[in-house]
Amino acid sequence: MTSMSPSNTHAFAPAVTSLLKPLPAFAPFLVLSALHLVFQFLHLGAAANFSKWLLMPALVLAVIAATPARRSTATALLLAAITLSWLGDITPLYANDFFFVLGLSFFLLAHVAYLLLFVRGLGYARPRAWALVYLLWWLAFVALLGPSLGSLLIPVALYGLVLGAMAAAASRGTLAIACGGALFLVSDTLLGSNKFLATLDLWQSGFLIMVTYLAGQGLIAWGVVSVQRRAAAGSATEALPAARG
Repeated sequence: MTSMSPSNTHAFAPAVTSLLKPLPAFAPFLVLSALHLVFQFLHLGAAANFSKWLLMPALVLAVIAATPARRSTATALLLAAITLSWLGDITPLYANDFFFVLGLSFFLLAHVAYLLLFVRGLGYARPRAWALVYLLWWLAFVALLGPSLGSLLIPVALYGLVLGAMAAAASRGTLAIACGGALFLVSDTLLGSNKFLATLDLWQSGFLIMVTYLAGQGLIAWGVVSVQRRAAAGSATEALPAARG
């Protein structure tokens, strides 16, 4: 076993410190998420529904508190995506087709905001080659759910296309952003399958949908904030010699 050299240790420590710096800002979101997942697992419907209203606002506050570039395009798009997701969260998706389409519309706009964030805000123009798996996912998703969708086939297929594009664009980002995009896609796949596949008996569906959703949202937000913090730190470091000169 090789040991880490002193130079590597000195380089590694600041990186870890920088990565963990946003943690206090994200703590309320993490605590609320944990509570919500416990409520979901125990089937405490009223508590789960109430806590669901608080999740995305807590994530918005975390982003505002942790990001050094509050007026940047990336931050504005991230906050817009989280807010639109919150509107989708509080829409009763299972009440009837009208509310399902309404909630779907909010999440569709959220994914558009995320797509713009990755492509325009962060410059992730080209997905990685492995992101082609998301095209295969979309084809399988439409083929699997299509027979059960009826008049909702086109809206759901369009939603899936944008969702897959968002996850593909996220693949170009950091590990946190790429994993966040993938988990968001998994969550929506579980939600759609649970709603439209009558033969599917998904164990702890509410818990599984929400744990992947919250992990996805949290990782994307954490990843974007971390990217901006590193960029701001780099700019400040470059500015020091000029200021001293």
